[in-house]
Amino acid sequence: MSTAQQPTDWNAWSREAVENMIASNAQWQRDFGLEGSPPYHWDLASATLSFDGALGPVLATVCLVGTSSQSEGSFLWSWANEAVPQQHGQALEVVHEFGRDNQLALLTTPRIQGGRPEATECLCIAARLQRAMGTFIDQRGDVTLYFTLLHLRLAAAENPLLH
Repeated sequence: MSTAQQPTDWNAWSREAVENMIASNAQWQRDFGLEGSPPYHWDLASATLSFDGALGPVLATVCLVGTSSQSEGSFLWSWANEAVPQQHGQALEVVHEFGRDNQLALLTTPRIQGGRPEATECLCIAARLQRAMGTFIDQRGDVTLYFTLLHLRLAAAENPLLH
């Protein structure tokens, strides 16, 4: 008797990725004292995101997964966006490769029609495949940026006695 492997239900797999990221996001925010809306600053060139949290400064290594535009009604993967520093696209290669291996157009099409729900799904899939600690979304005017948090740590506070 042979055991045939059932085909993957990609819709269920994707929903699970979103559910996992909701739980992960709540966890890292609690762990690092970042509940609410603490001040933050991201830098694409250094692939960092810093927060001023209740426990002190927190530094994250991030990957910009992509951006969406309300006016265009689309999501653009970072690997397809020449304006995004290359390291972000390189960090997404695992996602792109997974999409190619499994014939998943959502992960291999540079620009996807849709808005925040489609972009959030792409973000959570990327986070799952990158084994990210969580995700972060920021809106700047018409553009929304979708980040995975690859590493988080409390930043060393400066010691004024050393200066």
